[in-house]
Amino acid sequence: MNSGKHVTVQNQISTMSADEWEEFIEEWMSHRSSDYYDFERLGGAGDQGRDVVGYVDNPVGNDVYIWDNYQCKHYAAPLSPSKIWKEIGKICYYSFVNDYPFPRKYYFIAPLGIGTKLSNLLKKPDDLKKELFEKWENYCRNDITEISKIELTDELKEYIGNLDFSAFDKIATIKIIMEHSKTQFHVVRFGVPLPERPITPEVPENVGNNEITYVTKLLSAYDSHAEESITNVDEANNLKPYKKHLKRSREDFANAEALRNFSRDTMPNGSFDSIQNQIKNGISDILDSSHTSGFEKVKDAVSEAKKLQLPLTPLTSCLTVNDRGGICHQLANKDDDVSWCENE
Repeated sequence: MNSGKHVTVQNQISTMSADEWEEFIEEWMSHRSSDYYDFERLGGAGDQGRDVVGYVDNPVGNDVYIWDNYQCKHYAAPLSPSKIWKEIGKICYYSFVNDYPFPRKYYFIAPLGIGTKLSNLLKKPDDLKKELFEKWENYCRNDITEISKIELTDELKEYIGNLDFSAFDKIATIKIIMEHSKTQFHVVRFGVPLPERPITPEVPENVGNNEITYVTKLLSAYDSHAEESITNVDEANNLKPYKKHLKRSREDFANAEALRNFSRDTMPNGSFDSIQNQIKNGISDILDSSHTSGFEKVKDAVSEAKKLQLPLTPLTSCLTVNDRGGICHQLANKDDDVSWCENE
């Protein structure tokens, strides 16, 4: 945070609105996306007791798909049993009428966690089911839908009696925070510093397939400047100025690629693209101007990129001069408009 006393993530969560809490859980689900075929947020009117849903398999055209429900409850106190009977009633009723299958797992998640009484009850599925029957009249009958009263008929009671209530469970808020911190949403949502950036891997000796385009453009730049013909990396490495420049360029490119990956894992989509666009705009006059050789142009462009004033964001705060130079080569790698020789 930029001013005053630092507000912890836990405290920020406690002041979220119900909608913000659901949005936060939807973001957190991106960390668990590998566990599911798909996930979506359904919270709101008509959600039939489903807030954020993870589909284990494709629900389209499938009446028996497997799914998990993440029920987002937002109260100013730990969650108690009185707050959950209606929700359990909904999931039982709507699966009974075949609007969807009964879920594999049903998690209650609340900013201040689950109270001791409810936590103990969730550990005893048979007791949970027994209490649901006892509470149906006061908590479920009039509150499952707004258009009709849902009576606990013998048929519905028999259906619920055969359900596995061990599906109902909880997830600790601190665990959700820890996993959310590994998503691209955490830094922006809570205003916390970026995690430490990983060390850039050492550049391999041979040019990789992902480097061919920008390296080819560099070779053309060297060829336009050198007295000798330079058409491949070995010829460039035989001449000291180009050997050093190529090595430095490849190291810069590797740094920029590492930053791109770091941004993908820690920042919202588009954060790195924004930096690339700013640097392209910053060197555009150099790209459009005439130079005595492509070698002079690429050196001028990289030099200018390293001096640009960029808007301060969490990502630009960890941008190095190597990244800036590497972004020039990334641009050359993907953009036909970024070339060092006019005939390319």
